[in-house]
Amino acid sequence: MHEHHNVVIVGAGQGGLSVSYYLTKNAVPHILLDRGGVAHAWKAHRWDSFCLVTPNWSVDLPGLPYSGPDPSGFMPRDEFVAYMQRWADGFGAPVRAGVEVQRIGPHGNRFELLTNNGTITANAVIVATATYQHPRIPKVASGIPSSIHQVHAEDYKSPEQCPEGAVLIVGSGQTGCQLVEDMLRAGRPVYLCVGRTGRLPRRYRGRDCLEWQRDMGLLDRTPDMLESPAERFLGDPHLTGRDGGGTVSLHDYAKRGVHLLGRLEGVDGNTMRFGDNLQDDMRYADEFSDDLMRRIDDHIAAAQINAPPPTDAELAGGPEAAEWSVETVDKLTFSAAGIRTVIWATGFTYDFSWIDYPVTDEMGYPVTQDGATEIDGLYFCGLNWMTKRKSGILYGVKDDAENVARLVQRQLSEDGVVAGGVV
Repeated sequence: MHEHHNVVIVGAGQGGLSVSYYLTKNAVPHILLDRGGVAHAWKAHRWDSFCLVTPNWSVDLPGLPYSGPDPSGFMPRDEFVAYMQRWADGFGAPVRAGVEVQRIGPHGNRFELLTNNGTITANAVIVATATYQHPRIPKVASGIPSSIHQVHAEDYKSPEQCPEGAVLIVGSGQTGCQLVEDMLRAGRPVYLCVGRTGRLPRRYRGRDCLEWQRDMGLLDRTPDMLESPAERFLGDPHLTGRDGGGTVSLHDYAKRGVHLLGRLEGVDGNTMRFGDNLQDDMRYADEFSDDLMRRIDDHIAAAQINAPPPTDAELAGGPEAAEWSVETVDKLTFSAAGIRTVIWATGFTYDFSWIDYPVTDEMGYPVTQDGATEIDGLYFCGLNWMTKRKSGILYGVKDDAENVARLVQRQLSEDGVVAGGVV
C-alpha cells in the first residue's frame, strides 16, 4: 500500500477524534490511523470496574457534549466507550483500525508515515497519541520470584485474573488506589506501596472538586505557570468516580485493613525492602487536600458565593487526630505476607522517538505553540499540559482540537493544496 492524503491523524482517542470532527465539519479530507480503532486505550487498557473520575458534565466533546440524565455521575468504562463510538459514527470519522504508525519522517516536501500496512504520505500530520503511551515498570520487578504473578495496571481487568492470596499494589496514584478498592471489595488482603501523591475531596461545600477547579481557573493554568517542566507529569491526585464518586484516603484504607508500605526499593529473593517515606507522603496527601479546601474557601469569600459549610462527609479523608503515626515496615517476605500477585500501578511513559524531526525538548516531550511544531505541517493534539492544564483531559481537548484544525486548514490554504483523497 502506498497512499497520499492531505491530512493524516495518528490516534483515534479523544484528541484525534476531536480534530477529525472539526476537519469533517469544514470538509477537509483526512484519515485517522489507530492500531485498535476508536477509543482503543479506553476499551483495552481499563479494568472491568473502571469509571471516569471526572463528572459526566465534563465530557464536553465537540458535537456531542454529555446531555444525559446524570450530569454529576461518572460513566463506567463500557458506557463511555459506547459514547465515544456513537460520537465517531455520528460525524463519520474516517478511522482505519489495525494500522500502527511506526515512523514519521520526511519525503521531499511531504511527510512519510511507515505503518504495519505500508507507506502513506501526507501534506500535514497530527499526532494524537496522547502523553501516556507505554507502561512503566521499575527495574526492581526483575528481582521478583517467578512464582509471583505480575501484571501492569494496563493489563489488569479484575481480581479473578489474579491467583488466590494477598495482592501487592505498587503505586498509590489515582489508578493504584482504585485497584485497592477493587481488591478490597473482592475480599483480598491488600498491601499498598505508597508514593507522593495528593488527595482531593470528591465534594466540598456543595460542589464537586472539578467544578470548583473550573470556576477558580485552575484548569486554565498554562505550562509557564509551573515551577518546573517535570510538573507536567506528576501523578493525578487520589480520586474515584465509582458508585457515584468519593474521596479516596490512605488513612481510610489503613482502617479498612490495607497494609500501607513505603516505596518498594528492592527485592532479594523472597524479601522485599521498603523506603521510609510512608508517613511523610501520607502527610503530603493531607496537606494537598487542605490546601485546595483553603483555596476554595478564599474563592467563595472573594466572590461572595452563597455556599453551604462543609459537611462531615466532605471533610472526611484526613487522620482522626492531629497527632498520628503509622507503623512502618522496612522488610517483608512474600511468603509471610501471603502475597501471590504484584500489580504495577506505576504509570506510563511517553516515547516520541519514532518521529524523525527535532520537535521535542530536553525531556523528549513535544514542543508546540498551540499544537503547532516548528516543522510546517506537523501538529500535536491531546498532550498533557499542551496549552493548559485541561489539555489532556476530556473537558479540555475540544478547544485545542478546534485550534489545531484551524491551523491545518490555514496551512493547506497557504500551500495551495487542493482538497482530495487518495492519489
